Amino acid sequence: MINKIKISILIIIAVLLGLFYTVGCLPGGFGLFPDDLLQSTVDAEIPAENNLLEEQESDIDSKLIDLKDGLVSAPVILSHVSGEQIFGSGDKEMVFLRGLAEAGNTIEVYVNGILEQDDIIVDTGGKFETINGIKIIEGKNIIELIAISPSGKKSNSTKFNLLLSVPQKVEYSVYNNPTDLKKIEGIYYTEENKPQVYLKGTYIPGSNMYIQTNDRIVGEVISNEDGFFVMENIVLDTGDNEIAVWAITPDDYVSAPVFNSITVFKDMIAPYPSNLTGYQTGGANYIDWAASIDDNFDVYKIVRVEDPCMNPEYPDDDTIATIIDQNSTSYVDDDLEDGRSYYYTIWTLDKAGHAVSSNVLALPKPVYTISISKVEAFTDYSVSRREWFYQYYEITNTGNVTLDIQPIMAYVKLNPEPDEEMEITPLWEIHLWDPDNAGVYYYSDKAIYQTHLSDWVNTSGSTTVVEEEEIDYDNSTKTIIVTEIAKKTERNAVNLKRIMTVYTVVTTTEYDITTSPHTETGETVTYDTTTEVVEPEKIGSLIENLQPGEKIKLGVKIQNISAANNEEITVHFNFAPVDCDGHFFVDEIISTGDIYCKSSGRG
Repeated sequence: MINKIKISILIIIAVLLGLFYTVGCLPGGFGLFPDDLLQSTVDAEIPAENNLLEEQESDIDSKLIDLKDGLVSAPVILSHVSGEQIFGSGDKEMVFLRGLAEAGNTIEVYVNGILEQDDIIVDTGGKFETINGIKIIEGKNIIELIAISPSGKKSNSTKFNLLLSVPQKVEYSVYNNPTDLKKIEGIYYTEENKPQVYLKGTYIPGSNMYIQTNDRIVGEVISNEDGFFVMENIVLDTGDNEIAVWAITPDDYVSAPVFNSITVFKDMIAPYPSNLTGYQTGGANYIDWAASIDDNFDVYKIVRVEDPCMNPEYPDDDTIATIIDQNSTSYVDDDLEDGRSYYYTIWTLDKAGHAVSSNVLALPKPVYTISISKVEAFTDYSVSRREWFYQYYEITNTGNVTLDIQPIMAYVKLNPEPDEEMEITPLWEIHLWDPDNAGVYYYSDKAIYQTHLSDWVNTSGSTTVVEEEEIDYDNSTKTIIVTEIAKKTERNAVNLKRIMTVYTVVTTTEYDITTSPHTETGETVTYDTTTEVVEPEKIGSLIENLQPGEKIKLGVKIQNISAANNEEITVHFNFAPVDCDGHFFVDEIISTGDIYCKSSGRG
């Protein structure tokens, strides 16, 4: 090629010289050079031409060398073809390029316009390779290579595309157990030496999933048709643990393992329980406690219930607030129902799973009160045999807590008092029932033979006399024992309890039965006084779960079984609110008052 250029230049020079010579020989002496100069030129024509050709040839060679030095060949890639698809296990992958270029050149590699490497040297054989690899990302990547000569000249770029395809990645999380599903991230506090954890994840359906802990495969499961897989009871060690999960797909692709590092700390010490205090104002309950000092504090859980019979438990009952700030010491609950008392606990949880409760706080203070009113009053207070007399009452929970109501006996009085020695059928029958639920009875007595007075209401005093007779025929003696019992109840001014005093007098009289009439042979009298605390006499079953403000209708049913005409019965019932421990509040007792009924004797 260079020789052809030389020949072309020589031909051009020859043509020009011929032209110059022709012009110099034109008639009239018209020429480019004077005659004497032309002559001298002609005289020196052969040696001058040779010198010019030599000088021009030397200059061309120099320029060709310079031209050659300015042209740097672009690199040639041997390891990949443009548009090649590469499968990776993650969203980034390393690839290694090999190719050819002029020996001694340096190769620059750009990925998506960013210089990745600039120190790749072409060896003496014209080969180069990216020893450390270059990083490509998921999707299309534009790779560009430029060769640089030792003098700094750059070649044109060699561009091609690589497509990184990433199969679905194994995704999973580790939890404390399958119920709480509290995710474990990095550090796990537990009270066990070798805690068991729960793993749940997703991958391509039908894949064999391998779970490894601390270099030991602990399980193999198959992902279901939705791609889910789980494994329970994975045992960890105290200290550092490494979990790895990988898969083999149905088409035998092996995924890259996904690692999860967990450090297990054993914590056997539960947090110190907080003392809960508070008050109510402005339609809100204000709660305060002392901040936890536990080093492994996790959260506070404020639990609230409405039932005074329940201790607010975590996690069984309603958690109204979860507080992650260990320094928090107060909370305001304004989601309240008017006229109701609420019960709170605050639970302190640590990272090992310990949960410690505070005391139970009631806001506002619980009030156990009820009221009673007579409804649908009757004008006819007489009833014939086998007929019923009804009286209805409405009882209202006027307190601020859910409560039960305990029926309490006051007295049943009969007039006239029946002769106890006579064998008679029951005179009267009485019931407490729910008229809105006809089959529900709270108290029933179908055999009332005599007056019954509750000790708790016996403030005016009562006396009973019992006489017994014993005959000893061997000794011809008769003994008559008369026991007289007098009772009276008074309220103690100090402790407000009702104290019943029982006075007992026993008179024993002996008679000689061989005489007529029998002769008294001796008499002895003994006295005894005792006291005891008495409570109201509970009867029947509880009227349960009356909400604040709720009303319930109660009926008293009285039936004349065999009472004669004008015989009378007076019934008096009491009712007391009852708390969760079965304690009834005697200061809050309500009464039906006397319910009077007379027998017409008919029927």
